[in-house]
Amino acid sequence: MIVLSIDTSCPTLKIGVCRERLLASSILEPPVTHAETIVPAMERVLQSAGIGKKEIELLAVAGGPGSFTGLRIGIATAKGISLGLGVPMVLVPTLDVYGMVWRDLHGIVVPVLDARKHRIYCALYHRGEKIGRWMDIELTDIIAKLQAEEEVHFVGPDADFAETTCLERPGWTIHSPEPEKEIEALAMLGAGIYKEKGPAEDSAGPMYLREPEIGEPLAR
Repeated sequence: MIVLSIDTSCPTLKIGVCRERLLASSILEPPVTHAETIVPAMERVLQSAGIGKKEIELLAVAGGPGSFTGLRIGIATAKGISLGLGVPMVLVPTLDVYGMVWRDLHGIVVPVLDARKHRIYCALYHRGEKIGRWMDIELTDIIAKLQAEEEVHFVGPDADFAETTCLERPGWTIHSPEPEKEIEALAMLGAGIYKEKGPAEDSAGPMYLREPEIGEPLAR
């Protein structure tokens, strides 16, 4: 299955096209804006992979949590492509992507996304399986929950929030982002969701763990 994967949940824009493996990707860091670059990035990735638009069989989109504005841009763009090309779309929980990328690690894996106001979006994973619920929580609170764990891995775009703690705790580690692996994992998870549940409903939208704020700056 040819899957076009789209992640606008954080400041780094990630686009990939996969057919069992990653064929091509575009990783764009700030200060570029998602709204201005998402469509040209898709076109470049498809051209690089030698895939035509009509060959796309599935759109896999990071569905949240993450940047409110970024998620809306990614999902709205994907819906437009889905409608225009008649291609099904699925939404993939953002944190699950990081859990899958680091599924081979021992211990607990904690994806970290900046939720602002001194809070983070996170969840706990073991061997790629989520333990408990997605959380909107203060970093100190999640660290307190993990005190008994000997091996903890903080991953994701904002893993370095836990740098001070990891320096003080043997067995607690921060891992640098792996954007190509992340966009490939998004496609793989999307294909699994589509096989199990079918396409997202027309009314499907971002998964927010808190209410969006009016006037939030555009995702970059």
